[in-house]
Amino acid sequence: MSKVVFWIVVAPLAAAIIVFSVNNREDVVLDLWPLGLITVPLPVFSVMLAGIVAGFLAGGLVAWISAGKSRKRARLEAERAKRAENELTEAKDHIRRLERDADELRSATPKLPDTAA
Repeated sequence: MSKVVFWIVVAPLAAAIIVFSVNNREDVVLDLWPLGLITVPLPVFSVMLAGIVAGFLAGGLVAWISAGKSRKRARLEAERAKRAENELTEAKDHIRRLERDADELRSATPKLPDTAA
């Protein structure tokens, strides 16, 4: 199912990018103002696609940085849950040992004879 959704989204997007790239092959001069030395003629589609990719990567970086607190809290909670599981396992083992010791004491304790008769 997820592969179908993937292709439903990716196929039209890829087609749109290809059509855009074919229709916008004219050159545009890219002049980065403070660095007046770099003036390069580039196709319009490459400038646009580079801008889109740069924006996508910048957004991903911002999202990753802003989720840092959540990831840290998740790690701390995972460690806390692991410690609680270990404590529970130790408590169950301790209970089993105590029950085994109690059974041994019951079996080793001599019983008084029945004098009701």
